This record gives sequence, C-alpha cells and structure tokens, in this order.
Amino acid sequence: MSIVTNFTDKVFSENSDLKTEICRSIFSKLHKDIIMVCNEKEILVLASTHKSYWHPHCIYVRLAYNLDAVDEQALQSIISELKSTYDQPLFFLLDDRFNQLKEMLARNKFKMIRKTAIIHIDPTQSVGKTERDERILSIRQIRDNKARMDCFVQLCKKTYTETHTDNPVANLPIESWKDAALDGLMDEHSYVIVDGLEITAFSLLYESDEKSWELGWIGVNDLARITDLDRLIHRQIEDAVKQGISFIEKEVDSTCPYSLHICESLKYEVAETLYAYLK
Repeated sequence: MSIVTNFTDKVFSENSDLKTEICRSIFSKLHKDIIMVCNEKEILVLASTHKSYWHPHCIYVRLAYNLDAVDEQALQSIISELKSTYDQPLFFLLDDRFNQLKEMLARNKFKMIRKTAIIHIDPTQSVGKTERDERILSIRQIRDNKARMDCFVQLCKKTYTETHTDNPVANLPIESWKDAALDGLMDEHSYVIVDGLEITAFSLLYESDEKSWELGWIGVNDLARITDLDRLIHRQIEDAVKQGISFIEKEVDSTCPYSLHICESLKYEVAETLYAYLK
C-alpha cells in the first residue's frame, strides 16, 4: 500500500481534496480494486474502484495521475483495462482539473449524465420579505407526528429517486431513507409545508461549520406547486441572516428541477462545477 500512497502524495501534492477522495475510495468498506498503468520506472496512472450502498448498479472510479503532464496513452490504457475488468457501468465524477480525462471519456463513448454546480448563496443578498404561513412547520415541530414524518420520508425518497434515473438508487428500507435525511439535520431550520397529515414540500438544512450551512434535499410532491419551495428557502435565508451565516452551499444538479428552480430567484456564486460520466 505504501507505493500507492507515495504515488498519490506525489501527483496530488497541490490538490489535497483529490488525495482525500481517492483515499476514501481505497479505504472504503466497499472497495473493489486498485489498477495501475506503469512504465519501466514508475506508475503513470492509478485507479481505485469501489461500490456504493446507495447506488449499487455501477462501479465508482477515482483516478490519480500527474495533472500537469498527462500521458494520454496511459489514460487510454487504464480506461480500456477498467472496461474489460467490470461488467457493470463505470461512474466518474470529475471537475475542471480533469479536462483531458473528460475528453478521453467522451471519445470512449461515455455519456455525461449530470452536471452539478456547487453554488454559494449570500443570505444578505438573497433575503426578501416572507409572509407568515401557518402551513410551514419545522422538522422539529413534526418529529413526534408519525404520520407526517412517514409522509416526509416517503417524499424525500420519491424526489431523490426520480432525479437519479441514469444511476438508479438501491431498493432500500424506508428506515435507511429516514436515517439519511435526518443525519446531521438542523431540524429547527429545516422546513416543510403541511396539508393535514400530508407533507407537500420540504427544504432541509445541514450545518457545515460555524459560518456556513448546506442546503440539502429539497422537493415538492407536485411540480405544479414548485414555487412553494420559495417560501421555505426564504424562511431559511431569514434564519441564516439572524445567525450571522456567511453563505449557504447547495449542489445544483442538472437533473433536479427543484434545485434548478431555486437558482432562478436567488443570488449566488458558482464555487465549483462537477461532471458525472457513465458507461
């Protein structure tokens, strides 16, 4: 394993986040293999593969190589080796540092299934006057209502599943969805719209650090009422201003109509862009 860590240390010496990502793959409980392309002297490209509990129908791939001196022949060799090794589709998630790899994947008939913008919302620039609405309740207020909580979790499952059709979600028990939604949730700042015992819209916040929050899953039970999300998110922005939060981060997937909708009414900056490829 030392030869692997030495190589990743070397090629990602100025990209600690990329080193962290490939290490997570290597040491994952669902890790599969390490594949290398070498010449007589050194490793040229290294791939770590792993499976996902939530998305079990593909093989996740992380690559490590010298981003400043890309050996295209070595890249092609490792892509060919990966394709011959696995029967399941291969999944790559890349940012703009991997431009040559993206071009190589396109030439190998990989499909870009999703583009994700990581946006930062400035609460002080986005806040607007929000009318009080008795239908809006926090997750904390509905936690002890089993019927409402069950409806909330089912809606989380429905919206996530419908926006991840190219890389389908596993058939998991409803408790797994509940655990995922509530893990690290700021329940006093996460809101739903209720209609009796039914949940018709939700917007979930998670604490990132003392000065930033993460806007997680959002959705409605009927796209005709997608503007209901505005009420929830404006309430959360008001909360953020009161708490002195510098920015709210959100992953905006090109396959998610809910995330795309909020970009139409909020002021934000794009911090990073990710591209998901699958074949």
